[in-house]
Amino acid sequence: MVAPAGALLIVQSGIPAPGAIPLDEGLHVLGRIPVADIDFDNPFVSRRHAEISCSDSGYSIRDLGSKNGTFVDGVRLSEHPRVLIGGEIVELGEGQVVATFALKAGTVTLPHAGVGTRAAAAPPGGTLNSATSQGLTVDPIKREVYMAGSPVVPPLTRKEFDILELLWERRGEACSKDDISARGWPERPPGSVTDQEISQCVHRIRKRVEPDPGAPRYVELMRGFGYRLNPLG
Repeated sequence: MVAPAGALLIVQSGIPAPGAIPLDEGLHVLGRIPVADIDFDNPFVSRRHAEISCSDSGYSIRDLGSKNGTFVDGVRLSEHPRVLIGGEIVELGEGQVVATFALKAGTVTLPHAGVGTRAAAAPPGGTLNSATSQGLTVDPIKREVYMAGSPVVPPLTRKEFDILELLWERRGEACSKDDISARGWPERPPGSVTDQEISQCVHRIRKRVEPDPGAPRYVELMRGFGYRLNPLG
C-alpha cells in the first residue's frame, strides 16, 4: 500500500495560537513540553496526552493514558489505535482543545468561518452592544462564550457549550429538562438522562460563567421544570 501523502491537524480552539500543524511519517506525541513532539499549551492537556502515528496503512490516533481523555467525533479513545481517514474532530480534554484531522490530498471544510481567531472578542453579529457587553453572550458560530465582552478561557466543553447554546437560543424562556437532555446528550434515548446529570452539568456551566455559582445570576433554576438563561444577570 502506498504511504499517505501527509496530513494536517488544524487546531481551532484551546491554545493561544490556533492553526494548522503538519503531520508527516512516524509518530507524533501530543501533549506538553518537554515530553511532547507537538506542544499544546493548555492546562487540561497531559504531558503525554495522545499519539498520532503514520504507517503504510495510513494514520491512526490513540490515547496515552491522559487524565482528561482524547475524543474522536465525540467518542473517548483508549490506548488502542483509532484509524483516521480525514475530517474527524479530535478533542483533547473533553473539548478543551478542538482540532480537525485532514489529509493533505483532500480539502477540509472548517466547522465555521473565523475558527481560531481569538483576537476579535465579538458576539454574534460581530460587534458588542451596550446590553450584551455587560453580561453573558454566546456565539454559536465561533462556539465561544463571552463575559462582559471577554471570551471565557479555557472554552467550555462540548456538552457544556451545547446546553448553554440552547439556553441562549431561548434566553428569557424556560427550557425543560427534556429539551436540555436532548441537546446535551443526543446519543442517549429520551428519558435516560437523570436530573442529577443535568444539574451537575449546569453546575459546571455556572462555575465558568457565574460571578458567584452559589447565587447564580445568569442560569436560573425553574423548579420542577428546567432552567432559564438571563443573559444580563
